[in-house]
Amino acid sequence: MPALTRLYASIALTFGGQPAIRDLIAAKYNSIIIWTVHVDTDGTLFLNNTKIVSRGVYKEAWPMNLPSCVAQLRKAGMEIIFSVGSGETSDFRNIETLLNGKPGTQGNIIFDNFLALKNAMVTAGGDIDAIDIDNEDNPKAEVMINFGITMANIKYSHVTFCPAGGQQMWYDTMSGLVKAKGSAFVNAIHLQCYSGGRWNDPAEWKAGFQNAGGNALMIAGLATNQSSPGPWWNGDTKSPGASIHKVTNVAMSAKANWENYLYTQNFPTIMAAFQGAQTAASFFFYCRGPLVLSNGRSFNTGDAVFFMGSPTWGTASQCDSYFLGTPCKNIYNNNMTDACPRDVQAQFHSWRASIDGGFIWYYDSIISCYLAACCGGSMDQPTTTALAYREAITNALT
Repeated sequence: MPALTRLYASIALTFGGQPAIRDLIAAKYNSIIIWTVHVDTDGTLFLNNTKIVSRGVYKEAWPMNLPSCVAQLRKAGMEIIFSVGSGETSDFRNIETLLNGKPGTQGNIIFDNFLALKNAMVTAGGDIDAIDIDNEDNPKAEVMINFGITMANIKYSHVTFCPAGGQQMWYDTMSGLVKAKGSAFVNAIHLQCYSGGRWNDPAEWKAGFQNAGGNALMIAGLATNQSSPGPWWNGDTKSPGASIHKVTNVAMSAKANWENYLYTQNFPTIMAAFQGAQTAASFFFYCRGPLVLSNGRSFNTGDAVFFMGSPTWGTASQCDSYFLGTPCKNIYNNNMTDACPRDVQAQFHSWRASIDGGFIWYYDSIISCYLAACCGGSMDQPTTTALAYREAITNALT
């Protein structure tokens, strides 16, 4: 069987628009895992910080056009998975309270909201193939079993696990879901081998899940290099990220290819622009005065104009431009001096006998480090691309 390749994607997908969709389709991952759904105390669903489902109704608080993006990826042949939970949240504590000790059915807010999420994708021409369970706040197998059965009641075909630690809890969850829904319902393990899971041995975990009755694919994961801190805004110090580089008196050239243009947003100061910049962008220019380009585009004082990809500068005395570069480094993976594609390939190669595929966490960091020279690239020849990481997994396991 060919090696499976999966990629977690967050704000860089949801606010990356068509440039992100084109990039991901070109990279040809088998699966995209959209990270991450949070569950509020009343069952409201947020995708990261953006409200998306409330009281059984899908409505984006900030327009992302997520259903149409998902439809494009799925029509390109990619499996679509939505991840639920993460570290430093209360998602599964809230799920436990709202399910009240049993699986949810119609009328339960967890059931109704996750049904609305799925239906929104289906209506746009896509679907959600699985829900990824990333429980890092409530280590109880019963909670995950009830949540998994709720997803089955909604007609989600599968769930996947995203464990970092707590092996016995995950094995017990596998055993409970196998008894309730059969050995095929949990069809993949996305084992975190970075950050809190950096010491994990895929072979050990795979044996444990098999002993629990599971038949899931073992897909180990590594993190990319991370822009540190930030990348655009370091909330801890309330200052710009250390990876920002400035080019004075330039903007994106009117003669350049503008396919990777994302959006324009007005800010009163450049500091506000840094704070409001999404990780979907790898560079932007900020207008200190009005700007009219020869391609017919015009911008106002205070406009920040965001792009993915690499810039082509043109002279503009009323603008300054900013891009993400170094420092960009490995801060999450064990036994790796760096997390460039070549390093990722070597680590996956060492696991090849015990895994069925690999995943990368996560696309946002690939975008943030797109212009960094840490992997031997440059502004004109970046190497930390989504395609390069997919090829690193494929080359390592085939």
